[in-house]
Amino acid sequence: MPETDIERKIEKYWGRIERQLNLGDEEEFQQMLQEIEEQFMDPTKEHPVKAVDFARWLNPEPLLDVLKPSYPYCRHIKKRFKPRMRFFAYMLISKKKNLRSAYNSLTEKEYELLGFTGVGKPTYELLREFIYERIGVERFSEVFEQILKELVFLLRRKNISLGKHVFQDATDIHSLKHDPEAKYSGYYKHSGYKLDVTLDAEHDMPLCYTPMEITCDEGQNLVPSQKQLVDLGLQEEERVVDDKYATFPNIAFCELNKVSLFYKIAKHWVVTKKSSLKKLKQLYQKYHQEDDFVINPSLDFILRYLYKKGEYETVGGYFRNQRMTESKEKPKDYKEKCNKRGARMEGFFGRVKNTTLLDDRPMKRGWKRFLFRVGTSMLSLVFAALVRVQNGVTSHLTNVIYIT
Repeated sequence: MPETDIERKIEKYWGRIERQLNLGDEEEFQQMLQEIEEQFMDPTKEHPVKAVDFARWLNPEPLLDVLKPSYPYCRHIKKRFKPRMRFFAYMLISKKKNLRSAYNSLTEKEYELLGFTGVGKPTYELLREFIYERIGVERFSEVFEQILKELVFLLRRKNISLGKHVFQDATDIHSLKHDPEAKYSGYYKHSGYKLDVTLDAEHDMPLCYTPMEITCDEGQNLVPSQKQLVDLGLQEEERVVDDKYATFPNIAFCELNKVSLFYKIAKHWVVTKKSSLKKLKQLYQKYHQEDDFVINPSLDFILRYLYKKGEYETVGGYFRNQRMTESKEKPKDYKEKCNKRGARMEGFFGRVKNTTLLDDRPMKRGWKRFLFRVGTSMLSLVFAALVRVQNGVTSHLTNVIYIT
């Protein structure tokens, strides 16, 4: 149909509407349309939402404390930071490659939607200093943690808990050719970096992320990840990982902290004989001259005591023996638990690489640029979750696909 015919039909439609409404009805109709525009809309496939119309609903007040180290008189001028934080969220959620493209993408009216009222369009330098100097790429992780703390608080009020069941895994990230700071991995067959993520198994919410060199051992991130969840006030009950994380120290740390650790049983593993109950008691007796030695202790006391003395292999071996037995007694259930983690983590990383800056097409070289890609990607997910929860939505929290 020609464009002129379409415009004519639209004109006739609105003409009929106007003729059918009296003045009072028309005012009520216009008010209704305005109220619809002023309501928060969760983006869906059928109704995508512009990033600026999504970010405008962020209440940044709970996040502003993260700025205190950067502004000596923060509490006196914190109102100025609310629109800047909304712009920061917009930049991340809109998937703009850099600050300049995000800055130029908004009209003056859209800046007003973010809260820049009375001053017109802010200067580029104002936003550049706020994001790159006052916050800084190195402190993106602090903003991430602050957002998570607020999410934990808000979701608890709705009887929703984060962090009870978690998955952990790492993924490789390509670098540009001739990046002097990227290393080559024989395992992945390319140069680049690596990202380790701890994911809430029920809500697909990243709870902790660690940028790494591609050749580093991701197993070293398990204990710091668990400690961060404790700092967030979460009560972890179960963690599922692959066998790279299942070192004796990691296993012992998890189980002694009442976190059930599940992992793929490697083919070359054998039962650790020195971790039998008899051997544990014999090893404990070697410390009988120590001041903190206790006669007739419980098994839990023995395990904690030996762990404190650095007997990680023995203590970790005791718990690993139990998992090996469990995997043999219920092989189908155990395999299903491990496979579920693998599929979910693979799906998570695939989705994030396709919908954020965490893709295989980096624009610049270097570790700091990698930190920017990782930080903006993880922040875009939790910012999206926070906007939703603040506005009463509790499902598909980290979905950014339909934010345009």
